[in-house]
Amino acid sequence: MTPVQVLTGVAAVTAGMNHSLAIKADGSLWAWGWNSDGQLGDGTRTDCWTPVQVLTGVTAVSSGWGHSLALKTDNSLWAWGFAWGGTGDPSGQSSKPIQVLTEVAAVAAGWEYSLARKTDGSLWAWGYNAYGQVGDGTTTGRLSPVPVVGFGAPPTSTADFTVTNITLNPSAPLAGGTFNASITVKNRGTQAGSPGTLRVWANQRATQDCAAPGDADISLTNLPAGATQTVRITLPAGTAGYRTLRTFVDSQCLTAEPDETNNQTSKSYQVVAQSIADFAVTSVVLRPNRPTAGGTFSADVTVKNRGTAPGDADTLALWVDQPGVPACGTAGNAALPVGNLAAGASRTLTLDGLPAGAAAAKSLRAFIDAACLSAEANDGNNQWVKPYTVVP
Repeated sequence: MTPVQVLTGVAAVTAGMNHSLAIKADGSLWAWGWNSDGQLGDGTRTDCWTPVQVLTGVTAVSSGWGHSLALKTDNSLWAWGFAWGGTGDPSGQSSKPIQVLTEVAAVAAGWEYSLARKTDGSLWAWGYNAYGQVGDGTTTGRLSPVPVVGFGAPPTSTADFTVTNITLNPSAPLAGGTFNASITVKNRGTQAGSPGTLRVWANQRATQDCAAPGDADISLTNLPAGATQTVRITLPAGTAGYRTLRTFVDSQCLTAEPDETNNQTSKSYQVVAQSIADFAVTSVVLRPNRPTAGGTFSADVTVKNRGTAPGDADTLALWVDQPGVPACGTAGNAALPVGNLAAGASRTLTLDGLPAGAAAAKSLRAFIDAACLSAEANDGNNQWVKPYTVVP
């Protein structure tokens, strides 16, 4: 109930929920108290009733509810204890200090969240964010530091990374098998920067936070402003059903970006229980290539079964001047039955007597499985558009 001496030569102190920290004049950091979350930083989760040394070369320290922060002489920031303290470990606590930032000038630990001011004046935060205490414009918890909106100097990098395209092959993989994903990342910012790690989940329903483990991680190269990089990976298909592929560029949240909301992109796909056909129009050739106004012309249309099983390609329908995308069952200017196609097989059909109409630039549209009666691995490739010109 009265003060007792704990240490000598102390330069700074801080008190957390149930633990205490002290920096001695020689820069050594000492901790004691409750340690269930590893907040003492001594590599254990054993409570200590007398001070134990944790680090050296420390200039500032702050303690939260169940975590601790220390700023070293080289301006590196170290964290330990409860995961929301900023250790970046989604599995839980870290009982030893982990470096989380560089070029830091000041720190503060709150109740399950933390703040750091960098030497460039920018403010960074991380931790539990249900009430917006991280200040990044969201209520998403952050296991690693993110810039606080509107505070301090602008980030030195104005790179802005996003996934612009995801292509799956096959587009409807077989259950228990694998499939390839080609993913294109672009730097939409005004300066070069490093997108860090591209993280991919083969069936992740919810959005992800920094440091959440994925099915695959890919290290990306530094990207100039406006540049793209495409990577290809193999992923497990899993069981039959509808899935969502999710990608997260700069998944470690290490690069300051003007827009963090476009870092995640998803693509829906189906895992099929057995081999299935997939019909696509692969070529359209006009004869003559530039029809004459008021006359007729022919179209040679090649259809291919890109799937892994034979199937009935149903009807090929064709429109000579269709500005929009036709739907299943829409009547075309011409139509022909295609019939059965083996897996990987192609068939070319000729549609004659197509009306050229008035002179103008036009679009010819071909639609395979026009009645939408055949089950396919991918219905998105059933249409083909070919621009052409009708001359006077």
